[in-house]
Amino acid sequence: MSAHLPDAEVTHRSLDGVRIRIAGPHDLRRPCTSVARVAAGGRLHEISGGTRADALAWAEDVGVEGFDQEFGVQGGRLRVGRARSRDADTDTGVADPMLAAVWEGRRHAVFTHLYHARPADAVAFFAALRLAEHEDGVTAETRGRARRTGPAEAAKEIPGLGLLEITALTARTRGRLPSWRGAPVAGGELFRDTVEGQGPYFLLALDSLLVTVLPEEDRVREVPALLARLAVEVVR
Repeated sequence: MSAHLPDAEVTHRSLDGVRIRIAGPHDLRRPCTSVARVAAGGRLHEISGGTRADALAWAEDVGVEGFDQEFGVQGGRLRVGRARSRDADTDTGVADPMLAAVWEGRRHAVFTHLYHARPADAVAFFAALRLAEHEDGVTAETRGRARRTGPAEAAKEIPGLGLLEITALTARTRGRLPSWRGAPVAGGELFRDTVEGQGPYFLLALDSLLVTVLPEEDRVREVPALLARLAVEVVR
C-alpha cells in the first residue's frame, strides 16, 4: 500500500493545454500521456503526447523498424517511418499501409499515424498544429481549418491504485456519468459502475475535471479511501 509514502505532487499538461495537478501519499513518478482527436483535411486523426520514450515505444509497438525521413518542424524534428496496420483484415491478412509520424522536442513528443500517406502528408498535418513544449508536457493547438473535436484526455498510472484517465468536465463529458447521484467527496462526487466482462470502475466528477479510475484488480474495495487522499485539480 501507499499509505506509508510521504505526500508527493506532480503537474502534467494535456495536449489541449489543461494543466493538471495531482498530489497525495502515492507514487506519482510514472509519466503521463495525453490523447486528442483532430479533424483535418477531411479526416479524423488521433494524436498522442508524452515523453520521447513513450513515442519510441509506440512506434515499436506499431511495427516501425526504422525512420526513413526527418524534417525540422517547429523547433523539433518530425520523423516518419512505415508501419503495419493495426486493422488488418483477419480473413485475407491484407493491411492498409500506415505511416507513423513522431514529432520530438527536447523531452516530449507528439505522435500519430496516417493511412495511405506520404511523408509530405505528415508534414502538412503537423503544419495544422501549433506545437509548444513545456516542462510539464507538450501542447498541440489547431490552426487553419483543422479543429479539435473535443477535450484532450490525460492518462496517468498510479501504482497501488490504478489508471487515471482525466479530461475536462464539459456538457459532453458529463454524459458519461451514471443517472444516479454519486457519493459526496471533497470537491465533487464519486460514482462506481461496472462494464460487463471488464469489472468495476470509478468516476470522480470534480469542479472542472472528470476522472475515470480503472482500479488494480486487488484494490477495488480500497479505491474510495485511496481517492480521498488524492487531490486532482486544474492549475490555472
